Amino acid sequence: MVSMSSGNGNSTREREKAKDSPLAGDSEGRESSRPGFDENGYVLALDTSTASLAVALLQGGRVVAEKHTIVERNHSIHLMPHLQELLASRGIRPNDLSAVVAGQGPGSYTGVRIAVTAAKTFAWSLGIPAAAVSSLEAMALGARTALLAESADAGSDGAVRWFVPLMNARRGQAFTALYASAGNEPAVELLGSAGVSGDIAPDNTGSRWARLQPDGIRLVADFARHIGEAAAGTEAAGTTGAQSAGDAGTFVVPSGFAKPQEIVFVGETSFFEETIRQTAAELSVPVRVLPYDLTAAEVGLLGLPRLKRGETIDKYTFVPNYTQLTEAEVNLMAKAKS
Repeated sequence: MVSMSSGNGNSTREREKAKDSPLAGDSEGRESSRPGFDENGYVLALDTSTASLAVALLQGGRVVAEKHTIVERNHSIHLMPHLQELLASRGIRPNDLSAVVAGQGPGSYTGVRIAVTAAKTFAWSLGIPAAAVSSLEAMALGARTALLAESADAGSDGAVRWFVPLMNARRGQAFTALYASAGNEPAVELLGSAGVSGDIAPDNTGSRWARLQPDGIRLVADFARHIGEAAAGTEAAGTTGAQSAGDAGTFVVPSGFAKPQEIVFVGETSFFEETIRQTAAELSVPVRVLPYDLTAAEVGLLGLPRLKRGETIDKYTFVPNYTQLTEAEVNLMAKAKS
């Protein structure tokens, strides 16, 4: 059975949060390069990998302001005005920022470059650290927050959910991955216990959020079937985890994420509704479809643990995660080999 959400997981196109907190002090006289990462300072987060232009501001590990708007292919025009509005809403200047986090894709080839380039520019010009996180992971985590906000069972139980973020890549393909959560606590608490996805111990001790399949571009029909096989395998494996082979290769489901209560397809789901329905009909696990526009709050929340551990990007050489070469690049490489 597939459950279709009646609306967008975050249907408000522009969302701003304002909370009382002391404003940053005068930034005059700061050195051009600041050592370390100030955990109590302001962190700017941004993502332009999809049609959603998303920016957010965090302080002390909390989101204090955010804004996202659907601008399709006009990110380069609207990004700076959005950033200026965001900073002005808190009465701060760029020099008051202590770090910046960008969604590194995958997604729109042109789009991912804009956020990453802006983040690198801020880092270089202000002398602050920068981090990058998966845009797909941010989409999955944000959809989880939206899902819990509209669910009657939101609480602190150990519910296991698998999240499949989808960004349309045409021809039945999507930029996608598989993430899982255990429990219904807010994202801030979830990441505080789990750390960055992928850092789970073999026995999954204490981990509440993890990446089960890496970001990639895949045929959605095949990938959905692959996920269904994995879900079915975990039911028989009990607490030992399970393996499933597919287009992304064999993977192990840690015991803490076995037996999902539901599989949630999120993001640009309208392009794959029929495929998801067909998959749901073959599964014993309930399936939910949640259209969702990417926001930058989760980009920032995912980036904070990286910044604290000093896992920053090289502001000169870092490039986005394109997942695959553009058609022009493929043709150029083929021409070079001929």
